[in-house]
Amino acid sequence: MNKRRIKQPLLRGFFALAIVGALLTLPKAQAQPIPASGSTTDCEHVISVRTAGQNTIITLEITACFHGTFDGTWVGTERDVFRADGTGTVQGSGVFSGTVNGQSGTMVFSYQVSVTRNGEVTHWVVDQGTGDLAGLHGQGTDQEVSENGPGCPVSGFDCTDCPPATGTCDDSFNLNYTGQIDFAP
Repeated sequence: MNKRRIKQPLLRGFFALAIVGALLTLPKAQAQPIPASGSTTDCEHVISVRTAGQNTIITLEITACFHGTFDGTWVGTERDVFRADGTGTVQGSGVFSGTVNGQSGTMVFSYQVSVTRNGEVTHWVVDQGTGDLAGLHGQGTDQEVSENGPGCPVSGFDCTDCPPATGTCDDSFNLNYTGQIDFAP
């Protein structure tokens, strides 16, 4: 029996397994973060206002037009809880339809605002995309630029894909957003 003939196939098999194992342990390609920035104008409709103890709870239906990295419309709801001292939380979520960094589809855009005595801190998150936006993830912050008050916004609803909401707005805001997004491989 020739030991050399037996060892060669065993060694080749061992080296092939070692190479496959090494390939499986290599880090996967990571998506590169892309800066996101732009502005929004929204139209808010109050659905309900109620009190619970010293808290005021407001539920809103909102339509927003996005410009910049996100370009399209967002339709969602918001729940505000304000305490007697003026502090509170705001949570909103809805579906964005349009383009993100030139890619089209839909995605879930959610946000949370902490209202303190020193101001507001807003954090937004995007995920659950469809179409070209499948695999999209991101997060960032908003900064309030101005409150327009009741009526329809005089600007910001000027694009074809973002008509003003029906009826008059109970309130309207212009916001700037910044953050980072990435498309998972």
